[in-house]
Amino acid sequence: MTASCPICARGHPLDVLADLPASWITAPPAAPLPGYACVVARLHVIEPFELDPPDRLAFWEDCMLAGRALNSLFSPRKMNYEIHGNTIPHLHMHLYPRYAGDPYGTGPIDGRATFHRSSADLAHMKRALVGAGAR
Repeated sequence: MTASCPICARGHPLDVLADLPASWITAPPAAPLPGYACVVARLHVIEPFELDPPDRLAFWEDCMLAGRALNSLFSPRKMNYEIHGNTIPHLHMHLYPRYAGDPYGTGPIDGRATFHRSSADLAHMKRALVGAGAR
C-alpha cells in the first residue's frame, strides 16, 4: 500500500462490480465497449512480476474468471487483455471485448468512454461474474 496511489488511499478502486480473492472487478457506467471491465489487484504492485508466485497466480486466475464470464455473457469475437499502469500506478488489467464492426476496427482501443451502460446492464454483468464465482 502506498499513500500516493489513489486506489490504496481510498482502500478500493472506483466502480467495484464484484470481488474476487486477489482482485476487484470494476465496471464504470461509461466504457469504451459493451462488456468492458477492469481487474484491479488487491495488493499494491505496479508490475505483475512484483507479486509473489501464489499472488501472481491468484491475480491471473481472477483475470481468467472475469474474462470467461464476460465472454460467455457478451459473446465477443475476441477478448483483449491489456496492462498499462502508466496512468494509475497500481496493477490492473483491462478486459476489452472486441466485436465485429466495433468502432475501433482492427486498431487499438481508445480508452475514452463511448458507450454508456445502464444500471441494469451493470447488474447483468455482476450476475454473470457472481455466477462464475465472484462475490
